[in-house]
Amino acid sequence: MGFTDSWSEYYKYRLEIKRRYKTIWDIGIVKKEFSRLSRHINNSSRVLEIGASDRKFLPMIRKAFPGVKYSSMDVDRQTKQDFYTLEEITGRYDFVYLFEVVEHLTLEEDLAVFKKSYQVLDDSGIILAGTPNLFHPHRYWDSTHKTPLRYDELGALMMMAGFRDIQVFRMYNDSFLRKVMRFTVGLPLHKFLDIDFAKTILIEGRK
Repeated sequence: MGFTDSWSEYYKYRLEIKRRYKTIWDIGIVKKEFSRLSRHINNSSRVLEIGASDRKFLPMIRKAFPGVKYSSMDVDRQTKQDFYTLEEITGRYDFVYLFEVVEHLTLEEDLAVFKKSYQVLDDSGIILAGTPNLFHPHRYWDSTHKTPLRYDELGALMMMAGFRDIQVFRMYNDSFLRKVMRFTVGLPLHKFLDIDFAKTILIEGRK
């Protein structure tokens, strides 16, 4: 069944996400990706990164969890990876993550990524995905981007692949003074205009 045969399911899951997070302002803030990564990894974890590019998070993961078993996938064969297509991915994993990937794919391709992730995760395994926040005025715009995804749409894709216990976060980090100004003086104006200062959305799901 293709994605276009599943619009009703997609819409149903979008509504489910929106019931929990009615507006962008109902979503909590985390500082960085690693603050969520580190919650789901330990020294014996089997970790898969999809769309790994230069594997920039690997040194941090290795430093915090020296025993972790890390594998990566990216279609760019000019980079060092364990797998170069979804079909090549083998093994079982406790945790899968992908940052700044889904916006480069079509809806059908995104769903295939999440289904493959679900397939290779052990029971109770976690997936974590990040994408530009569409409520930020310019974060999404990039000539290589194909599909803008709001938080409810990304969460719905995960649910269509089988994931549950969806959690959504906005990612924002700044200097202390700028954060104080943002959350006091700036916040009412941001809410009035419905323009967010958080540049990235992170979404987690559990198998």
